[in-house]
Amino acid sequence: ADTPMDVGMLLTKTPRRMAAKSRTHRFLRRFLRVPLPVIASRLPMGTPTMTGSGRHALPPPAAATAASISRRGMASASAAGAGAGVSIDGDQNIVIKGSDADTATVVFMHGLGDTGHGWVDGVMVLSKYNPHVKFILPSADTQPVTLNFGAMMPSWYDIQGLDLKSNEKCQGIDSSMARIVAIIENELKSRPCSRIMLGGFSQGGAMSLYCGLKYPQPLAGLICMSGYLPKPDSVSGLQAKMKEIPIRLFHGEADEVVRYEFAEKTLGYLKEKGMKDVNLLAYRSLVHSASMEELKDVSDFIQEVLPDEKPKPKL
Repeated sequence: ADTPMDVGMLLTKTPRRMAAKSRTHRFLRRFLRVPLPVIASRLPMGTPTMTGSGRHALPPPAAATAASISRRGMASASAAGAGAGVSIDGDQNIVIKGSDADTATVVFMHGLGDTGHGWVDGVMVLSKYNPHVKFILPSADTQPVTLNFGAMMPSWYDIQGLDLKSNEKCQGIDSSMARIVAIIENELKSRPCSRIMLGGFSQGGAMSLYCGLKYPQPLAGLICMSGYLPKPDSVSGLQAKMKEIPIRLFHGEADEVVRYEFAEKTLGYLKEKGMKDVNLLAYRSLVHSASMEELKDVSDFIQEVLPDEKPKPKL
């Protein structure tokens, strides 16, 4: 296949009993909420952890264990960032606020088969280091995914095949974008575009790039973790002001779900279209997951484009 692949995109005809014995299958069911049947053949064996897989392949430090990211359920503030508050807004989006009054917003989108709840732990870590930022975690609608034999799962858009032509369709992506735009428009009531970012993991990272480049005004920045640019031709005619948007791609070189080469292709395409501030951060031993090192880099990028505007005390 020559197209980006998200969690749950790849399938196997292995009987359920055999698939259930696969360690990779257990990982998917535990962390990603992907229903049967699920792919095992393209994923590395063993259970990837959320720590210790970075650009330098360092072993996980003892301190990182308590703050490791499970991507499952609602995190405790003590584990990921004391002072952060978690709530649900009127549109059923998860909202995470830090200890300070928020002056900026990051809308973060989950991957295929997951929900916003699955990224609370990880975003709590980001909130700890960015207490002035409000994080909004929407959940995709549940819909049939063609490649998964029509299985119902949370998905930002349909995936029909594993070829580039199929990847250009992405049915439903514009409806999902309308939801993200509504969130942006609501945030614009209290802050400018220059204080709003989009981010996401896997299919959510793809959504971040797609929505951020198609939105008519430049946002503060775009975060794409283990993702790619879907429907690239639809964002080919970028205005000059859009080419100034800072973009960071974060990707594990050992990712066998959304392969690293697609991050490289996305980087090349964006540079070809004139994006002036786009970079790819690679993590040598990281699979289709997130590490503490990666989250620190994401946090640094947020601080770079959404600095704390709180007045400094006078001496």
